[in-house]
Amino acid sequence: MRPTRHSQETTIEFTERELRYLMDRSLARLAFICQDQQAHIMPVLFEFDGHYFYLSGWNLKYSQLFQSVPQKTKVTLLIDDINSPNTWTPRGIEITGTAESTEKGDYLYVRIKPVNKTTWGI
Repeated sequence: MRPTRHSQETTIEFTERELRYLMDRSLARLAFICQDQQAHIMPVLFEFDGHYFYLSGWNLKYSQLFQSVPQKTKVTLLIDDINSPNTWTPRGIEITGTAESTEKGDYLYVRIKPVNKTTWGI
């Protein structure tokens, strides 16, 4: 199955299948360029409300990588898996967007606004 790519400056629309896939998962990989101009990729837990992706965790506030993420920086969030271990059937969604970190009290989270998506195998 060929990947489908969508690009919009406004809100990205997700199909029902894509939404089910995203709602059934919580682990992703986040890629970004830090202020030191080095590329980084790291596993993250996420929540999705249908419009934004939210990253959080008990040690996010103390993570050197997250402290290095500039505001409104471009990121890529990859949610993928293999549909069946017996037949190599990869599937996933790659989301590109902008990330902002916000602190409320002692709680830090990162919100990603999707601007593009590429989907395969879903």
